[in-house]
Amino acid sequence: MQYAFVQWLLFFFLYCFLGWVWECLYVSAHERKWVNRGFLYGPLIPMYGFGAIINLLLTSSVKDNILFIFLLGMLGITVLEYVTGVMLQSLFHARYWDYSGNRFNLNGYICPFCSFGWGLFTVMQIKLLHPFLENAVLEIPAAASGLISTMLVVAYAVDTELSIQSAIVCRKYIDKRKPLRG
Repeated sequence: MQYAFVQWLLFFFLYCFLGWVWECLYVSAHERKWVNRGFLYGPLIPMYGFGAIINLLLTSSVKDNILFIFLLGMLGITVLEYVTGVMLQSLFHARYWDYSGNRFNLNGYICPFCSFGWGLFTVMQIKLLHPFLENAVLEIPAAASGLISTMLVVAYAVDTELSIQSAIVCRKYIDKRKPLRG
């Protein structure tokens, strides 16, 4: 299916939001208290949006083959997760996730267990969730899609700028701290 650019944007933001909901609920249940996950202030985790878009692009020609959907999603999102983890660590000296406790992890950024999960999530996205979201997004009139996506891009840009500024301030603070000596 060919989508207009504004429809791709709407899918991106929907998946960013759904990823934030999933991540917050999962971590909050594990921690037994509310945990607001993500790099941004707002309720979006861009990695889920980018991951979903990557999944849609990678699996567009194999939508009828669950095994290929699983494998392509597992590979694509694992690469995205590794690259994102390395970039966030190098830019902000912060780890937003750490799989070091999982067997066969690679530098704590990825591990087979989570990669398997990404494959399952991809199958669920392509087979269950996206058809529903696709119908909803395609029902939105073009003018409204343009307005909504423009507002979301502006809000996302402001949030990203504020979040990056905050992360840089934290990084400078961390860099300036002197190590404690016993």
